[in-house]
Amino acid sequence: MLTKQKLSSIKRLLQKKNREEEGMFILEGWKSLEEAVNAGVEINTIIYDAQKVESAKLLLKLERSAKEVFAAKTKELESISDTVNAQGIIAVLPKRPHTGTVESLFKQQTSLIVVLDGMNDPGNLGTIIRTCDWFGADALVIGQNSVEVYNPKVVRASMGSLFHLPVIDEVDLTGFITACRKEKMSIYSSELSNSVDIRTVSFSKRSVIIIGSESHGVSPEIAALADKKIFIPQFGKAESLNAAMACGIILSHIKL
Repeated sequence: MLTKQKLSSIKRLLQKKNREEEGMFILEGWKSLEEAVNAGVEINTIIYDAQKVESAKLLLKLERSAKEVFAAKTKELESISDTVNAQGIIAVLPKRPHTGTVESLFKQQTSLIVVLDGMNDPGNLGTIIRTCDWFGADALVIGQNSVEVYNPKVVRASMGSLFHLPVIDEVDLTGFITACRKEKMSIYSSELSNSVDIRTVSFSKRSVIIIGSESHGVSPEIAALADKKIFIPQFGKAESLNAAMACGIILSHIKL
């Protein structure tokens, strides 16, 4: 039976400090839950609105995968939803461990890692996760000065791609990039000044791409660790290029 205590315990996970304490996060939406269950991700709790079931077959699949499942009234679901219009289903999942992921990438002859420095917009981060998934990046590494990957807006914007590739956050980027250099990986930093046109660059088979925020770019201390600084040529008058869009352009240049 769904209790007020259970609803309250889930609502607590809308706050970062509680997600960190419990090692859990909220996932909302039928499509995202389908991606999670197809990826074999552990699901602790599912709460759904019986009036908004999009697929009885999917619901049955989710029920078999979760440890506990509750049917809820619309108002109950809305009380723990992070969106204006609740999508009809919310789940609680444990954070994903990625122990040994980076070390395994170092051993590969071909690897592509995207690194984010100072990425504070949750929508941008979620879109970048989807973009990395689309272009087959091997991992996404997020610095300590960026938005948390389990922020509900990030999770929602990733549209399930969070479950398709390793996404590692709260990383000391100086230490990580230094380790990449020791492993003979090529480091590229996306910059607007003192950089070379991306169209002239032949990327290494073992590459690390650093992308910064739209407002501040890559921090000087992180950019200083790069082997090469690259830029996307501008043909119009826009003040800046969206970080997620920039990520997509760079990855498409590497992959296509």
